[in-house]
Amino acid sequence: MTFGDSISTCLKKYFVFKGRASKYEFWFFFLFLVIYFFVIGFLLGMAGVSDEGIDTAIGLLMLPVLCPYIAVIARRLHDFNHSGWMQLVFVPGYFADEFIGTGWIIYTVTVVLFAIYVSQNPTKGKNRFGPAPRK
Repeated sequence: MTFGDSISTCLKKYFVFKGRASKYEFWFFFLFLVIYFFVIGFLLGMAGVSDEGIDTAIGLLMLPVLCPYIAVIARRLHDFNHSGWMQLVFVPGYFADEFIGTGWIIYTVTVVLFAIYVSQNPTKGKNRFGPAPRK
């Protein structure tokens, strides 16, 4: 799967939380999001927009890509024969950071462990979420 195919697949499967996603589909879409937000932040910074304005713009521009990103994470977790709800592992760290101020450690550790986990080889063959995705 190429970079463009991955973006196209994820955007076509905007609200599709069933099935499985390959490692390439997941990581290429993640790379797309990194580039997307970097370019937006860079352009807004060059335009002289304040930090608060950049935060607001990033928040608004996150809305169109949030659902496909959550969907591709769910499909990637299905590739390991796990529920898509497993992505809620980030919630405690997020709230701990927001309310206590020390949750960034928890959040960072869970993000790193999750990144390592989704980089592994998935369940071979068919599982309860369907056939293995093509590469």
